[in-house]
Amino acid sequence: MMISSVKPFQLMLGKIIGVGGVGLTQLAIRPSSSPQIATVVNLVFGFDSASMDMASMPPPRLDRKRWVLISQGFAELKKQNWWAILPLFIFYFLGLPAILLLFAAVGSAMSDDMGEGQALTIPGHHPVITAFYIMFVTVEAPNSSLAVWSSIFPLFSPIVMPARLAFQPAIWQVVLSVVLLIGHLFFVWISARIYRVGILMYGKKVSLKELKWMFYKE
Repeated sequence: MMISSVKPFQLMLGKIIGVGGVGLTQLAIRPSSSPQIATVVNLVFGFDSASMDMASMPPPRLDRKRWVLISQGFAELKKQNWWAILPLFIFYFLGLPAILLLFAAVGSAMSDDMGEGQALTIPGHHPVITAFYIMFVTVEAPNSSLAVWSSIFPLFSPIVMPARLAFQPAIWQVVLSVVLLIGHLFFVWISARIYRVGILMYGKKVSLKELKWMFYKE
């Protein structure tokens, strides 16, 4: 019933927005449920710690050294460039659709065979897994050739570039990464066309010959 009521592109876009909303909800819930959020707010926004209750004050003797170390750690956090968080959301909103569109195109072209479905999802998993491994290398060597070019490559940049942002990469690298990622969203159109062919042939394997239908007008 839903397929007959909306266009394939609208159906696919709705699924992508839904999955993206779930990710944003998780990002919002986890920090807010942390007991340390009050301390962070106090340090970032400059609330008067003297006005807080006694439970939030440091113990007088035994834990004084530990409290000093924690205070120094938060003081260093206040010196960081918090504006760098903004690019994280940019890469999230641009990178997540690119990855989900890849899975949507592959998923719509598979049949009911579960073994075949698992094999076809490999092209979607490999870029994500590879990007995570490169991210660990990036933390150790943020200016290496592997880290630099992986942070620019559209399939890896949503994961690798946020890790490099902590090491203040060149502005042109960040801009080029965003531009290529936006250009990579051209696959929105291609994925929507493949998705349309796949859902209209539900239960039947889509061949390369039949994928030519993706260029036909609706």
